[in-house]
Amino acid sequence: MQQGRRVRPVDTPGALWTLLLATSINEAMLLILPSFVGALTDELHLSETDIGLLASMDLLGIALVTATGPFWLRRAPWRPLGIGALLLFLVLNLACLGVHSFGALVALRLLCGAVSGVGFAIGLAGVLEGKHADRNAGLLLVVQVIFSAIGLYVLDAVEPGWRLDSVYLFIAVWLVPCLVLALRYYPDRAEVPASAGEFHWRQAVPRALALLVGAGVYFLMIGGVWGYLEGVARSAGLTLAQTGQALSVGLIVSLLGAGLAAGLGLRLGRAGPLLVSALVQASSLYLLLRLGEFRSPVIAFFVINAAFQIAWSYVIPYFMVMFAELDPSGRFIALYGTVTHLTLAIGPYMGAFLIRGGGLQALLRAGILLVAVCYGAFLCAAWLGARQRRGAAAPGPRVEAA
Repeated sequence: MQQGRRVRPVDTPGALWTLLLATSINEAMLLILPSFVGALTDELHLSETDIGLLASMDLLGIALVTATGPFWLRRAPWRPLGIGALLLFLVLNLACLGVHSFGALVALRLLCGAVSGVGFAIGLAGVLEGKHADRNAGLLLVVQVIFSAIGLYVLDAVEPGWRLDSVYLFIAVWLVPCLVLALRYYPDRAEVPASAGEFHWRQAVPRALALLVGAGVYFLMIGGVWGYLEGVARSAGLTLAQTGQALSVGLIVSLLGAGLAAGLGLRLGRAGPLLVSALVQASSLYLLLRLGEFRSPVIAFFVINAAFQIAWSYVIPYFMVMFAELDPSGRFIALYGTVTHLTLAIGPYMGAFLIRGGGLQALLRAGILLVAVCYGAFLCAAWLGARQRRGAAAPGPRVEAA
């Protein structure tokens, strides 16, 4: 009876949670980036520029592969590609153990990123498929926050001589149960919705550009500031253990933001959440500039970081949904992975350049400016989307798509 039926990715809880876990693990190096950067600094004794370059390789690999997503996402078989990507990602992470050569690590991490990019493109398209895209986007952030919080807490507790290998082992340990779930529940490709034929690319160009600019600038800020947040805390006098605890606690508290996004969906529209998140994140970066002036920098860092993370986990689902709702066929969402990971890859390198030129203060000031540009672009996209929806709902003769 079920033979020949193509399963939609979010039709069953097993398929949905498998995709949520797999998509999060495919972004592992982003989610534990501060610990990875700290381990590189402690063990390899590279320059800031080389550390930034090495930290960006996974993200660059994901960006390059997801850029091809619009051409194969609705044609290729998801199940064998997704499971194969997870298995190869496991093998490549194990291959990184004990490798301290800069050139070899650059090549291995770029390959890791390319492999995980396949799984990330499939997972994101599957999670945002269907009428519960807003809820699923929030759930994805919940899973990512939990993964990141555990990773930062565990990895920052490891002795300095073992921290780098522990990063690869942490990813590998998560991949094993994920592969078990994938063998049972990983879905096949979803059918293209019937409404996809009504999509007009030319009419969507201004809105698409606003979305791409907004996401790119936002994640440029995240890649630069988030990757060096450990350095900001330690320069204000926090120990490594205190920094790791603060980052983990902030991430756990930020579950409030992801849960709120999953529960509320689009009930508050798009502009309201964007404005609130912009205010919170810009204020947080400004307060980090003055972290050393607080009577208790430890408590201040806990609070400021938590506020920043709550806003981050709250607003990211809205970014993803705005990408997904632009194109009913689900192809445009792959470019979300491209632009975010490309700018995330540039972020650590940009951060290293700014630190070398003006220290952490220059990095944080640049972050405030990028926040303003990002949210301005997303608010523009929200306005264009609202105008398009009003036009589509207006009475009058309908023009059939050519």
